[in-house]
Amino acid sequence: MAGSSSCDIAIIGAGIGGYVTAIRAAQLEMSVTLIEKGDVGGTCLNLGCIPMKALLASTHLLRKIRQSEDFGIFVKDVSVDFKKLMARKDTIVNTHTNGVKYLLKKNKIRLVEGKGTIASANRIHVEKVDKTEENISAQYTVIASGSEPAEPSNIHIDRKRIVTTDEVLRLDDVPQSVAIIGGEVMGLEFAEVFNALGASVKILEKTPSILPSLDHDLGKAIHRILKKRGIEIQTDVDIESVNVRSDERARIKAASSGSELELDVDKVVLTERKPFTKDLDLEKVGVQLREGSVVVDERMRTSVPNIFAVGDVTGGRTFAHLAFAEGIVAAENMAGMERTMDYRTVPTCVYTSPEIASVGLSEEAAVKLGYNVSIGRFPYMANGRASTLGEREGFVKIVSDRETDEILGVHILGPNATDLIGEATIAIRLECTSEELGRTIHAHPTLSEAIMEAALAVSGKSIHI
Repeated sequence: MAGSSSCDIAIIGAGIGGYVTAIRAAQLEMSVTLIEKGDVGGTCLNLGCIPMKALLASTHLLRKIRQSEDFGIFVKDVSVDFKKLMARKDTIVNTHTNGVKYLLKKNKIRLVEGKGTIASANRIHVEKVDKTEENISAQYTVIASGSEPAEPSNIHIDRKRIVTTDEVLRLDDVPQSVAIIGGEVMGLEFAEVFNALGASVKILEKTPSILPSLDHDLGKAIHRILKKRGIEIQTDVDIESVNVRSDERARIKAASSGSELELDVDKVVLTERKPFTKDLDLEKVGVQLREGSVVVDERMRTSVPNIFAVGDVTGGRTFAHLAFAEGIVAAENMAGMERTMDYRTVPTCVYTSPEIASVGLSEEAAVKLGYNVSIGRFPYMANGRASTLGEREGFVKIVSDRETDEILGVHILGPNATDLIGEATIAIRLECTSEELGRTIHAHPTLSEAIMEAALAVSGKSIHI
């Protein structure tokens, strides 16, 4: 016989969307039960953002060491202990997982370990890991079940030679050759890691360019940089099949620009993910889905008034910081505070070397929407701080409305781009003009001066170019 309990809010999924919703709701003095069938922290903390960035920190340092002679420093006999590199990653993940558990306890959030299914608009049935069952009654339900790897029918995923993003961060050694299917954010970051560790890397992207969702200039520039490092990039690729051969290598059959492509590699990495909605019984209670994603309004409410959804399960861009923001909005709406999401100011970050960051409209998107645009651009080779760091590749590009001078988008390729994009995000949120941003005093020498100079360049007033 199943036990029972009640609370104000029951949340399925303890990833960043779920636990942020829980903490904000607890701050607003609502009782919260958080249900998680796997590891607290979800994909981002355990299989995505944090472990990936830990590996990238190691490979960025390795790349720097290999360039140390440019700084007058000579290092001999550099080697990589892959197991220790992976152990460092695991230590970081465990530290942050324990940190989230501490925050849940501190905020008096009840954590239930088990698989949750929506039984009705106000009740969740949980099959707990200890083999018992529980029915949880709640005024509000939040779906924060995240995403899972997409598994196309024409690809035989054996979890050994052909792997998804769930397995690739648990490898025991570095493969000699890797094919990465997908040239978006995750694909480029995996390519960066494997390339730095000595693997032969190929990126296969189905669209005409890598990073197709970002400003075209960013994709074009990073394509050139990665190619110079020996990473092969093939675009307009239509995958026909991927299978494991008898010699334990993986074979990819595809078409590209009208030509047949056949490729044998040690490892194939699939980067595409999809919303996780299976076994939740959402349709039974009337939650509307669109192409597998939970449909929500700007308040994160689903088609069922007391059921909300946040994060990857809602489709669109699968960013942890977006799930964080949606969780705050959802919690505050459930507490009676009228809040809406502002999707204009969601930054995209790519932790390659150099980094890429973008917020707002690309030049192409702005023109398509009917804006008459002005463009300001400033190269890092003209920035003093970039020169001292030995990081002169890249640029800052600002897209502004020619009529009002309001900044529509900011796009950065260069050192610390993912940190610098915060300034640009604030500028767009506050409807700042390029004139205002350009006249804001920036410390010297800093990388942020490139943003100031790009803003000045919109009206042809940049000083250092």
